[in-house]
Amino acid sequence: MMKYDVRGRLPLILVFAIFLLVPSFDTALKYFGAVGVVVYFFTGTLFLLLLDRFALPIFFSTISDKAADYLATAMFVLLAAAAMYLGPIANSGRFGGGSDADDALLIAANELANGRFPYYVVTYLGNQIGPMPGSILFAMPFSLTGTIQLQNVVWLAVFYLAVRYFEKSSATALGLVWILLVLSPTVLQNIATGADYVSNTIFVLVFMWMLVRSASSNTSAIVSNGVIAAILLGIALSSRSTFFLLMPLLLSVLVQVSGWSNSIKYLSISAIAFLVVTVPFWLYDPSGFAPLHVQGAKLAAVESVLRFAAVIVPVSAGALSIILSFQTMRNDCTRFFLNCAIVQMFVLIFTSVLYTLKLQRLDLFVAQSGYGMFTLFFGVSAAWMYLYRYTAVTRDQDFVEA
Repeated sequence: MMKYDVRGRLPLILVFAIFLLVPSFDTALKYFGAVGVVVYFFTGTLFLLLLDRFALPIFFSTISDKAADYLATAMFVLLAAAAMYLGPIANSGRFGGGSDADDALLIAANELANGRFPYYVVTYLGNQIGPMPGSILFAMPFSLTGTIQLQNVVWLAVFYLAVRYFEKSSATALGLVWILLVLSPTVLQNIATGADYVSNTIFVLVFMWMLVRSASSNTSAIVSNGVIAAILLGIALSSRSTFFLLMPLLLSVLVQVSGWSNSIKYLSISAIAFLVVTVPFWLYDPSGFAPLHVQGAKLAAVESVLRFAAVIVPVSAGALSIILSFQTMRNDCTRFFLNCAIVQMFVLIFTSVLYTLKLQRLDLFVAQSGYGMFTLFFGVSAAWMYLYRYTAVTRDQDFVEA
């Protein structure tokens, strides 16, 4: 029987807990106050430790990949039904203010489909459209069919399939998604309200994953897949500007796995795709291109606390990204995703501190602006892969010693 290495696994559990639980601090604070935040973190971490010690070994030894696929299918069907049912209730105003993030994509996609500039309209809460054109394009199949509430569920299923494919284990993918749904109330909130922060993060992460893995192979089929991944990533980056902070890390990992020539080629393709999707909308009406105003307003609002915060926060996060890019990163993306999560966590903490100082009370509401989700999926993916591989190595060592 494999021994449980507490000293070896505890640091991994703690890293997993930080990236899984901290992004939901805003939800805990909103409903239970500062004490609730502390209780949520410690009970969540303890739950993860007990889960890793007792439940996960049983789960991995009893759930076959075929069974995991069946369970995942049932789970996503139930999530889809819940999202369609809860979406109108969450946005009705009966249980809080709801979210107009789904409404922004819905009306923008319909405006675009009817040949009109999508950034002249406002949501039912009077807000301008924040996401860039790439997000609108990815949302169009859902918006035009009246199923915008399913966007997060579909992309969560894509996330499951990506983990399943790259980690070669359905049980590993299912375990991760289950933990996300059980311990992250903000993920559930996004699914209920239709806010696109979950889907936005997932499609950027998945296309980065595809690109790095494709770029590290020399076969012609994979090279063509790398071009497709680069194009899709370019479109995906036309969503929210925070993902630009990850570009030094992406360049570094591509150079390390495929060399400078391939890296420049793939990133040039992504850049061209981004410009083709984004620039026409900006040229049509530079002053009316709402994402430039909306995405910058979150930091501009705290410049009374820190002058030039709208410049200092992204520049300092970019500097951190450059520093982390000097680390060794392999094509399995574990270290790459961890570094991406660290950069996004830096932005999350920095902005939360500024908002707390401005309001003179603990304020983590900024996490609901997406920074939490941008951190969470990169961080938990990396931590989960570290845990899963550490388990495999420990199991092999135990077998050899036996």
